[in-house]
Amino acid sequence: MAFECPLCNSFAAIEMACPVCESSRLKDQGREADYYDDYSPYIAIEGLKKTDGYQTDSYECPHLLACPTCGMSNVYLIEEWMT
Repeated sequence: MAFECPLCNSFAAIEMACPVCESSRLKDQGREADYYDDYSPYIAIEGLKKTDGYQTDSYECPHLLACPTCGMSNVYLIEEWMT
């Protein structure tokens, strides 16, 4: 039994309106861990989950979502799907 992020693997797209301006949908900017340093995108996902600072027992992938209209950005925990 494996769990995979639906956004990372293009199984689904985010359909969330901006909570600040409500005028546009949030855009997925990728995994938050990819922004840690130049080599973060090349480190195994499971390894980064142990050091990303999120205390969770479930299978979740932290993604940075941003509004193209007002510039608001925030990290959202996306529930991973069992594959």
